[in-house]
Amino acid sequence: MEVSLTAGAIGKIMSGEVKTEADMMPVLQVTELKQLKAYQDPTRERFRMGLSDGTHLHQGMLATDLNDLIKQGTLQSGSIVRLTHFGVHVVQTRRIIIVRQLEVIKPNSDIIGRSVPGGKLNDQRGADSGITLTTTGSEQRVSGVSQVNNEPGRSNAAISPQVDQRPVFGTGSSVPASTTPSTRVDSNPSAGHGVPRQDHARDPPTSYPRQPQPPPPMYANRGPVVRNEAPPRIIPINALSPYSGRWTIKARVTNKAALKQYSNPRGEGKVFNFDLLDADGGEIRVTCFNAVADQFFDQIVVGNLYLISRGSLRPAQKNFNHLPNDYEIMLDNASTIKQCYEEDAAIPRQQFHFRTIGDIESMENNSIIDVIGIVSSISPTVTITRKNGTATPKRSLQLKDMSGRSVELTMWGNFCNAEGQRLQNLCDSGEFPVLAVKAGRISEFNGKTVSTIGSSQLFIDPDFVEAHKLKDWFEREGKSVPCISLSREFSGSGRVDVRKTISQIKDEKLGTSEKPDWITVSATIIYMKVENFCYTACPIMNGDRQCSKKVTDNGDGTWRCEKCDKSVDECDYRYILQLQIQDHTDLTWVTAFQEAGEEIMGISAKDLYYVKYEHNDEEKFEDIIRKVAFTKYIFKLKVKEETFSDEQRVKATVVKVDKLNYSSDTRTILDAMDKLRTGDASSLSININAEGSHYNADAVNTGTGSRDPSSVQRRDFSLHAHQSGQSGQSKT
Repeated sequence: MEVSLTAGAIGKIMSGEVKTEADMMPVLQVTELKQLKAYQDPTRERFRMGLSDGTHLHQGMLATDLNDLIKQGTLQSGSIVRLTHFGVHVVQTRRIIIVRQLEVIKPNSDIIGRSVPGGKLNDQRGADSGITLTTTGSEQRVSGVSQVNNEPGRSNAAISPQVDQRPVFGTGSSVPASTTPSTRVDSNPSAGHGVPRQDHARDPPTSYPRQPQPPPPMYANRGPVVRNEAPPRIIPINALSPYSGRWTIKARVTNKAALKQYSNPRGEGKVFNFDLLDADGGEIRVTCFNAVADQFFDQIVVGNLYLISRGSLRPAQKNFNHLPNDYEIMLDNASTIKQCYEEDAAIPRQQFHFRTIGDIESMENNSIIDVIGIVSSISPTVTITRKNGTATPKRSLQLKDMSGRSVELTMWGNFCNAEGQRLQNLCDSGEFPVLAVKAGRISEFNGKTVSTIGSSQLFIDPDFVEAHKLKDWFEREGKSVPCISLSREFSGSGRVDVRKTISQIKDEKLGTSEKPDWITVSATIIYMKVENFCYTACPIMNGDRQCSKKVTDNGDGTWRCEKCDKSVDECDYRYILQLQIQDHTDLTWVTAFQEAGEEIMGISAKDLYYVKYEHNDEEKFEDIIRKVAFTKYIFKLKVKEETFSDEQRVKATVVKVDKLNYSSDTRTILDAMDKLRTGDASSLSININAEGSHYNADAVNTGTGSRDPSSVQRRDFSLHAHQSGQSGQSKT
């Protein structure tokens, strides 16, 4: 069987001419395999390998999923392989070949050629010619090179003081090796004419070639001092790995998280992290705990350059770390951070990997994305009670880009007050700002949406090439181009949330199909049932979610939850508002649950319950109710036909409610008028889409009530608290 190694492959890989299998799939010989243990995880096996092209030798690392080849004996020292998937990583200025996939051509063979490390030729004879292995029975012969098969990478001067019978390939004879090297003229005509050559004792290749050792220091006791005083060797972030020795990176801080307190079974502590970016585009997260966090938190400033040394690397926690790096750095007491006061223009301020909004449609839930778009509308800030009981501000906006798609971006926490308010001011003044989002998370709730997370960053009207292109496109044609919203529930070919009138709910028989209809209406609250505005709910937490099922009074001051099969001393109160809303076409009944109820009432259900039933402050209660009367809102409704008491009824549930912003609503109406003029009335989409409410209480809604508008005009609009028996009210 004849096998040819790819001549010059190692030299091309080391020079950077070949980087991946796309450039070349070299045939190489494995000269060594050595097992390594990862200090972070001693049970994880890694194998270092020597790779030779017959002339040059270099170090490689085998991917862990190929370890079985070694255990099965398929891959061993001497194997001839073809690298079908590989890459080159730079570690401390040295290139390491990372072998991810390979094809074993010949499982075992004698070592071919006399390879040397570092890409230097050991023998000019045949250096540029192909090295061919010919196997005839048990005899191995190398055509084109006369050589001694000694240990790979060993210097000609490094001779083992031993005697051995050493075959000389190409001569067919054996010469006894002495304890000192002997020089002779090779008579093989293929090897050149009269070229002097050193003969060596042959050692089996059991370890990776040793690098030349530096001379011993003049003062042995001062070795560590000399090393500490040496200038740092700056390496790229992408070259870092748990196998890296002493390293220093030069990078810019692109993001810094807040200092957080935590508690776990091992105790309490504090932690913060920050993200780094270097000149080669490498990114990595750095984490500091406890005393180290106190030491470095004030020193780290976003935008500054730093030299960072002496940290340990661990696998990145991808649930919390979105950066494109398999590792993250953990600093300790021996770590050093030194600020670079001289600016380095080669290191960018920020690095984006923008995806179009159209790409979001096919991306997986919880994916992290960089996106840029035009803000077409924005909603006011609302306060949302999370599942753990904490309240947090929330604000939603719509982004659109040249892909013909729009998506809802939800801002949480401080983003609502800083960037959110600035965006609100720009939109209210009639502008359409560009917003770039770094590290937004994709959610599949109610279609596809993008939400901010702790490490997100927002850039308003940034000075980016992408931002300028978007602005030019929007001013030129984007204003009038219809967009399909991804922030919806998918139904067949997809559904676009559209602005409807109340009369259309009945006229178009919305909600009567298999899937619910999601619409937005601009309407005014004209009536509210005040007797049963809330229900008693279970406060027990099931994981991170409150049960919220209805509980019953045991009569002894405790409350019983059938779902949890427990009794509690105190119950919670949650809204279940029955509202009648009206626009210029008709009126209908809708049900608003907890989050929407709090937005409408401006007070929690528990507080309102105490005002009415504990404090018996009827005047204050009626005042709160009156303030809700005749307030116009943008309601997002889920319309679905349900069966109650063997009767089919269309039920409308308030998913989200926002107070009417007359500036943005006027723009929406003007856009709709423009589309009507162009004959595109079917695409009257509204850009007010948001998350719905989660609720567990059972509620009944009679649905649409078709009434004579004249009777509505004769209604008493005072909305007294005792107005429950008003004529024309539907029974529930």
